[in-house]
Amino acid sequence: MTGSLLTECKNLIDGEWCSSSNGKNSDVINPATGENIARIPYSSKEDVHSAIDAARKAFDDGGWRKSPVSERSAILMRLADLIEHDRDRLARLETINTGKSIKQSSNYDLPYLVDNIRFLAGAARNIEGKAMGEYVDEGTSAIRREPIGVVGVITPWNYPLMMVVWRAVPALLMGNTVVLKPASYTPLTTLEFGKLAQIAGIPRGVLNIITGPGPEIGEEMARNSQVDMIAFTGSEEVGRKLSSYGSASLKKISLELGGKAPFVVFKDARLPAAVEGAVVGGLVNNGQDCANSTRYYIHEDMVDEFESKLIEKLKEVKIGNPLDHGTDMGPLISSAHRKRVEDYIKLGMEEGGLLKHGGFEPKIEGCEGGFFISPTVIRTENEESRIVKEEIFGPVYTILSFTDYDDAIRRCNDVIYGLGASVWTSDMNKALHAVRDLRFGTVWVNEHVVVPSEMPWAGYKHSGHGASLSSYSLEEFTNIKHVYFDVSGAVRKKWYYQVFGSER
Repeated sequence: MTGSLLTECKNLIDGEWCSSSNGKNSDVINPATGENIARIPYSSKEDVHSAIDAARKAFDDGGWRKSPVSERSAILMRLADLIEHDRDRLARLETINTGKSIKQSSNYDLPYLVDNIRFLAGAARNIEGKAMGEYVDEGTSAIRREPIGVVGVITPWNYPLMMVVWRAVPALLMGNTVVLKPASYTPLTTLEFGKLAQIAGIPRGVLNIITGPGPEIGEEMARNSQVDMIAFTGSEEVGRKLSSYGSASLKKISLELGGKAPFVVFKDARLPAAVEGAVVGGLVNNGQDCANSTRYYIHEDMVDEFESKLIEKLKEVKIGNPLDHGTDMGPLISSAHRKRVEDYIKLGMEEGGLLKHGGFEPKIEGCEGGFFISPTVIRTENEESRIVKEEIFGPVYTILSFTDYDDAIRRCNDVIYGLGASVWTSDMNKALHAVRDLRFGTVWVNEHVVVPSEMPWAGYKHSGHGASLSSYSLEEFTNIKHVYFDVSGAVRKKWYYQVFGSER
């Protein structure tokens, strides 16, 4: 896993690939080895302004936003075909840049995001809404959905290519222009997305990509009055800052932030299925997923058995080189992030938790410089522990017991986040009550993590607002305009007397 993949990357601004105006670059690291694999522009405010100006001009000129949606859809469909054709190379690049297993990149991420694009491109041609109709007796009303304008898209490091699809693609389909800033850890497949988008036919200035320091670039995008909307996926802390920066220009902010997903196993659940689901729910994307299950509320009569069987399964997890198709789990994204996860593990034990499994750094042959950590199980009854309340973003299983339905639901809801949750039960009446009572944007029954392209991914509470995927994500990037047509042909309408003259 040695050697350089891309020696020098560039920004995409107004259809041209260019270096940063300040001549600065930063390194991109392979998290499985610690090696430098690419250099990307360390962009300045001047680069951000250039990208915004290009997007503003492309939007105001109107070629993209005025084009028939069928044309925009066709371009994105071509892009999906190009990505699908290049999926093996892109999956490998995604794995090398993120550390996720090649089997996840190849068999899940790439096929799924291609399906996402194709669904969105088709759905954009059939946006639904209120029918044109007579709501007053002298006229007819209709609704138009129009693009918002220039959209600043800021994507996270855990699903770099997929989150470009979730955020930038619906914005483009609805006629907006985009300035896209990928996470500095994982920009490589985003830059490849830009190249393929050009081949597919995206006009110059419609899609711009700049790399560099998040605080400076993100703040400038959010503060700039020429940017009409920010779509951000990432941490709650950064989401708060972007909302604050954007408030001066009253721009729309769409946020998909953190999660702290509960995984509730009732006494009547099929335990083998729940255990299997827990392994996958907690280890998806090496545990670095805002939807991954982190709080395991198990009925008190079966918590010991669940814990025992879970640990048995976790011992079978193959940690290793993420390019090996037999690997189940690769490294975390960085040394700093691994330390953060390890600090939470120590904190959990300091606050009364018992370390039941894992909690160490495995040594992987050929990947000695990688940022690996083992799946970790902590048993606790301290509901106020920070490992129960705060997002860890790593493969840490926190197991707690509950007594009855009300106890479980109350404790599940007692966090600031509300993104995803799952319940495991054979009683569908109980499941339906839980679906109603859990304050989360997605609730799975006897499953965890699955989100079809046709369904929205949206959060409650501090997990943000706005939707990704589904037709709702297309509406997210539009303004609603009421259009009124007089159909009476009268010079003086019946209601005019309310302003001047007499009623006749």
